[in-house]
Amino acid sequence: MLRPTSAVVSTAALALVVPALGATAAGAPAAAPAGGGQVVASKLVSPLSLAVKPNGTAYVAQNFAGVLTKVRKGEKPVVVAKARKGREIGAVDVTRGVVTYAVSWGENEGGIVRQVRNGRARTIGNIAAAERATNPDGGTTYGFTDLPEGCEVPPFLQAYDGIVETHPYATAVDGGTVYVADAGANAVFRIAGGRVTPVAALPPVEVTVPAEAAAALELPDCVVGETVALEGVPTDVEVGPDGDLYVTSLPGGPEDGSLGANGSVLRIDPATGEVTTVATGFLSTTGVAVAGNGDVYVGELFTGRISRVPAGTSTPQPLRTQKMPAALELQGRWLWATTNVLGAEGAPPNGKVMRFPR
Repeated sequence: MLRPTSAVVSTAALALVVPALGATAAGAPAAAPAGGGQVVASKLVSPLSLAVKPNGTAYVAQNFAGVLTKVRKGEKPVVVAKARKGREIGAVDVTRGVVTYAVSWGENEGGIVRQVRNGRARTIGNIAAAERATNPDGGTTYGFTDLPEGCEVPPFLQAYDGIVETHPYATAVDGGTVYVADAGANAVFRIAGGRVTPVAALPPVEVTVPAEAAAALELPDCVVGETVALEGVPTDVEVGPDGDLYVTSLPGGPEDGSLGANGSVLRIDPATGEVTTVATGFLSTTGVAVAGNGDVYVGELFTGRISRVPAGTSTPQPLRTQKMPAALELQGRWLWATTNVLGAEGAPPNGKVMRFPR
């Protein structure tokens, strides 16, 4: 589960912790160039989702402001869509001139997917209704399930089954099918032929609790060495050249590295729903892009790291560092990213859309 407000609330605390972790927490080398690149747009509010046309026109969601904006370097931004007050816009895709985005609201209660075609917007799928009808992770148990007798843990770590929640966070279009990564449902849905159906639920992330983590999280000693199942939260989805879906998984637990770097890139066969791991050892994974040759690019929000996983391998190679990168896109010779997506409390927003030569 991923709540739009939780990221904002935790940012200040995590910002003090995560930069000090470096790459050790994520298990990847830290040597990557910082800065550089071209700024396409700035002064954006929480630009967590991005899509780019071949001509360099970018569509960026200012999620918490509820605005979808079209930007092009050197030109004035244009508002494409605006949500009702208190609602969030995100999950942007642009394919063959059709813009896809999601609107979500409440405490992970409502979520729909809309498309703008020839200047007219319409709803194409009710993700919240599909989650209520199917609850793909309803049969998955999270938390601690086999603790010693008398071992008491906070309620949020006690065993529970997947609950009904929705927060459509990313979309990817393949032909007439729209794939939706739902960070509330912990699942990927398919919209096709006017129907919304689940493709797969992400598997839980099982972590053995070390003594240091128990102390840092103020948990009792009896949990040391025990396994806790964290929610597998999808934060981005892309269609690869092989036709499979590539999904970033951000575990529904502390993102300060205290339980290790458990973020992953997963591959999902859309025909069977089979889930396999491409690479793991990331922290706060929020963005993925897949090149035509199969290379996978991954962004980590709180470490500031953007990595490349060469095709056929599972080892991330550091590419560059930027302040709080979120969405990634590949277009031609450019790697695009939204950066500085969550500003300091009280500071004016300065989220950016940037591009870097590949």
